[in-house]
Amino acid sequence: MTRGSWKFGAWSAGGQSVVSALLALNNLWSEKGFDAVSFWIYTAWFAVSMAQFLYLLRVRRSDAPFWDEEEARRADWDRRGRQL
Repeated sequence: MTRGSWKFGAWSAGGQSVVSALLALNNLWSEKGFDAVSFWIYTAWFAVSMAQFLYLLRVRRSDAPFWDEEEARRADWDRRGRQL
């Protein structure tokens, strides 16, 4: 996973979490309350989004050495290109 794809995944998971939480809270405060099926759907969506976001945080931590190595390789390539 590259940093760009991680950033996209993190922003999309964060956005999904916020939207699903807002929809669940809005549905909770409606007249139906907990009886509404959509409340439970939004709550499940929130749980899945948070699991995805937590997984991405774990990936970021475990892939950091790979990303650092990739950036060092690119910097070395740029340095060699400027020497020519």
